[in-house]
Amino acid sequence: MHIPFSEILKSIPGVIGVRLEAELPYSVVSKVGQIELRNYPPFTLARVRNSGSFEAAGDASFRALAEFIFGENEDGKKTAMTTPVFHDRNEDGWTMSFYIPAEESDLTPKNKEVWVEQMPQKTVAAYRYSGINGPTEMEAAEELLLAEVRLAGLKAVSKVWWAQYDQPFSLPMTKRNEALVRIERLS
Repeated sequence: MHIPFSEILKSIPGVIGVRLEAELPYSVVSKVGQIELRNYPPFTLARVRNSGSFEAAGDASFRALAEFIFGENEDGKKTAMTTPVFHDRNEDGWTMSFYIPAEESDLTPKNKEVWVEQMPQKTVAAYRYSGINGPTEMEAAEELLLAEVRLAGLKAVSKVWWAQYDQPFSLPMTKRNEALVRIERLS
C-alpha cells in the first residue's frame, strides 16, 4: 500500500494529538453526566468486514480502506484520510468504517470487500475516553456508556460501536476514543 506523502506529513502533528483530518460533523444537543448527546446529519461511510480478533481484523480492514481512499477505486481518485475511524463488533469479527466527505461519496471501490454506505440521520449518546483503545478498554467504555444512558432515562436502540480519532502512534494520553450508541430521537 502506498500512502501519499501529504498524508504522512499531515500525520506528524497527530503524535501529540493535533488532528488535521476532515472530521465527521455533528451537533451537540446536551451533556448529561459523562455522556454527550449528539445529532449526526446523513453521511457516507466506506466499510469493510473482517473476521478474527480486533487487532487482526483491524489490520486487514485498515489496509483495504486505505487503498480505497488512496486511489484503488474505479476513478483512480485519491482522497484524504478523515476521522474518526469506526469499529463495529460482528458475530465473527469486526467492521471498520472510514467517513467519506459528501464531495467524495460517489467513489466506487475496486475491492469487492469494500462497500460504500449512506447512513441516515442519527441521534446518539457518546462517551469519550483517552488512551490505548483495545478490546478491554472498549468493553469498559461500552459498559459505562450504557450505564450513563440508563441513568439519563434514555433508551439505547442499537448496538454500541466505537470511534477512534488518532493514529496508532499518537501519545496515548492525547488519543480521542469514543463509545457510541443510537438513542431514541430527542425532541
